[in-house]
Amino acid sequence: MPVAKQFANKAFTAIALLVACLMIAPVVALLLESLSSFFITDTSDTTFQDLADTVLLSYTLNSLVVVGGAVLFACALAILPAWWCSHYEFPGRRYLQWAMVFPLAIPAYISAYIYTELLDYAGPVQIALRSWFGWQSPADYWFPDIRSRWGASLMLALALYPYIYLLLRHAFAQRSEHFSQAAKTLGASPRRIFTSIELPLVRPALVIGCTLVAMESLADYGTVHLFAVSTLTTAIYDSWLVYGSISTAAKISCLMLLFVVVLVSAEKYQRKQQKHFDNRNSGKPAQKQTATVSRICIIWLVCSVIFIAGFAYPVITLLHYTLTYLNENTSPELWQHAQTTFSLAATAAFIATLLALILNAQQRFVPSLMNRSKLAFSSLGYALPGTVLAIGILIPLTQADILLNKLLTELDMTRVGLFFTGTGFALVVAFVIRFSAISNGSLQAGYQKIPDNLDDASLTLGESQATTFRRIHWPLLKPALASSLLLVFIECVKELPASLLLRPFDFETLATYVFQFASDEHLEHAASGALLIIVVSLFPISILSRTQKMD
Repeated sequence: MPVAKQFANKAFTAIALLVACLMIAPVVALLLESLSSFFITDTSDTTFQDLADTVLLSYTLNSLVVVGGAVLFACALAILPAWWCSHYEFPGRRYLQWAMVFPLAIPAYISAYIYTELLDYAGPVQIALRSWFGWQSPADYWFPDIRSRWGASLMLALALYPYIYLLLRHAFAQRSEHFSQAAKTLGASPRRIFTSIELPLVRPALVIGCTLVAMESLADYGTVHLFAVSTLTTAIYDSWLVYGSISTAAKISCLMLLFVVVLVSAEKYQRKQQKHFDNRNSGKPAQKQTATVSRICIIWLVCSVIFIAGFAYPVITLLHYTLTYLNENTSPELWQHAQTTFSLAATAAFIATLLALILNAQQRFVPSLMNRSKLAFSSLGYALPGTVLAIGILIPLTQADILLNKLLTELDMTRVGLFFTGTGFALVVAFVIRFSAISNGSLQAGYQKIPDNLDDASLTLGESQATTFRRIHWPLLKPALASSLLLVFIECVKELPASLLLRPFDFETLATYVFQFASDEHLEHAASGALLIIVVSLFPISILSRTQKMD
């Protein structure tokens, strides 16, 4: 092998290894920062001990209650619609099952703000009730408090239930009808068949969907902040932004990381159970049954209520806000933040796609355990909550700023200040690490569609790996590359928790700009920004719907 080619291969391997190391650096930094307190005694920082003695237990319980409530509400919203849309044929099914995914485009904190305006004491619902029944004060009646743990759980469930819905709809559609037919022969009722056979058979998909909802709920900051429900994410924000204790934030992040590990382990276990079941399931997928008129009415009524509550009402309210406060919603400031956000998102999408291309190409040419491990490590960031990832990035970048300025001082050069943590650099790093799993998934799917014999034919004819990549892989991977760029771009636009922690001073992304107005109870002035986020978020839902073949 020529020396130049050997050097190129080694350089390629070194770059891939460096990328994988950078991806797991935040987790390593968190663990080292947390463990350092056992070896280095710092009596000046007692923040963690103070939190542990006072509020940490209640914050943990609040997190668990919010996560548990969100999962229960999401199951209640998703299971029956998924069953109806996969089991019955009825007029409008194709459009209804597509519409049920739309709430995924609305961030939960936006719905939380809108429903607070609707259901709070000063909202139109309670005003109307007081007017109708002659009530004079809150002591005269009882009304559920939306600003509570169950209110936060419900808002999160409205935004996240499509995860469970999509997985269950696909699982129900692929089920075998042999078991149901046997149960019918034995005289079982449709309700008994659903609860005893159909639902247990899709249990792995249900657990995976619940895991996704639980992880997103655990990482949420916007909704619980609006409802003044203190959770572990609140503790992380307060530790860093209020008390300035990075070690405390790291310790609490490790506690959240422990919850994530438990959830991911449960999800992995269920995937194994799903494979075991699929191997035994050799029957044909069940055919859809024609729904009766009464059942059609029930299906449309229930699904319409969910769709209106999760998507239509928030969007209509935002449109009303935009038209009512048109001057505030067309301010140059909004478009400046949108332009900044799109620039950051485009940069992160390009870098994440490029890194995914390097890692997947190396795995394609040299399939090995080491290269598979690099791919797995590079996808780790997606499992981390945004707050945890942000703290994990802050630790090494803060040290990098200190070292850089110390080096410049020793060289008698001008200090650059917070070069890494005081610019958009930290945000781009966070976006790349957080969403590289999406790029890897897109590129892996693209490579799976390229037959291996094309590579063999090219290499047999004496072409190099670089030429094989340029002339075969690159043209065939263009759709996967486009999907990767688009999906990562959109996720970056929506990302809130990491952006709140890592944004420089006087710097706003579209998500933080909208959230600041919502937390100040003036979302009306940033409604167009919220609508822009929703419109952008509808693109991956469209792609997802096509991928799921919602015919």
